[in-house]
Amino acid sequence: MASEGIALETRIADYLAHRMPGAASLEVEGLARIHGGSSQETFRLRAKWREDGEDRSRQLILRRAPEAGLVNAEHDLEFKVYSALADRGVPVPRAHYLELDPAWLDRPFFIMDLMPGKPGEIYGTDDPYDGDSDAVAHNFWRHMGTLASQDHLALGLTHLRNGEAEGGFAASELSYWEAKLDEDEAIVEPVVRGAIRWLRRNLPADPVHPAICHGDFRSGNFLYLPGGEISAVLDWEMCHISDPLEDMAWALDPMWTMERHMTLDEAIPLWEETSGMPVDRAALDWWRLFSMVKACSLWTTAEASFENGTSREMIVALTAMRASSFHRRQIIGRMADLGAKA
Repeated sequence: MASEGIALETRIADYLAHRMPGAASLEVEGLARIHGGSSQETFRLRAKWREDGEDRSRQLILRRAPEAGLVNAEHDLEFKVYSALADRGVPVPRAHYLELDPAWLDRPFFIMDLMPGKPGEIYGTDDPYDGDSDAVAHNFWRHMGTLASQDHLALGLTHLRNGEAEGGFAASELSYWEAKLDEDEAIVEPVVRGAIRWLRRNLPADPVHPAICHGDFRSGNFLYLPGGEISAVLDWEMCHISDPLEDMAWALDPMWTMERHMTLDEAIPLWEETSGMPVDRAALDWWRLFSMVKACSLWTTAEASFENGTSREMIVALTAMRASSFHRRQIIGRMADLGAKA
């Protein structure tokens, strides 16, 4: 391992020893960066120590704030969501430590359990889940519905965006992502702006009740086991309170749609059973167009961060280059299907 990695191992070990006073001779080994994300730096590691006369070890994940990325979230948000959702029917890793003091590892970070399983695929073959696509899709939609059934007030998640709102979620989310475009857009994108105008003129009704929205609930952000069980839903840094159809629409986006593995007509009853709410198809159409606007806003932020030098991660630039034009084309097609006039 490079000297930088060895130094980081030592610093992580020092931190864990600080948080685990009963752990003697604590060491960190096998530190490795997990690439593929662009909003947090993710490392896997093994901690080893002696406690109560026994040798112990634990596989862990460390998530550290990046210098810049697609999402500039509060760094404690994801940790708080993992903690709130523990044992609530949505599989998430057990979160252990949150550290906001940059003195330890230069930037805020948190530490959680490493979960077993393989990452869900965004792209690839017609059968990316080793013959278990049906089971994966079944569990995917049921877990999303279970998330929508949670009471965010009872779980203490009022700090999330829209956490104290009782309605107006479509307008609020549209304004949020439009503001991101206003901030980062190098040139006006007429296709995206036209979609925003249509969305604002055609706001859907509010949901039966507010729901916890993951914000990025899709292929690529969960782990699965042989047989199709989903062992963990990951990457909650975009979590907020909204209409639960926002998550459903995002999961149906053509770039990573779960419709490759289960039709929408098959998925909706699974979601409705676990969420306890009906799916308004017209509202879902609105949220599907909204999701494409949201995606374009994310890619615009990625482009801006790379162009202005705040991000040096090549994945940020490559993601933006590939995805921004794709989603603009998707917006055109979706608006044509809706008979929308900008």
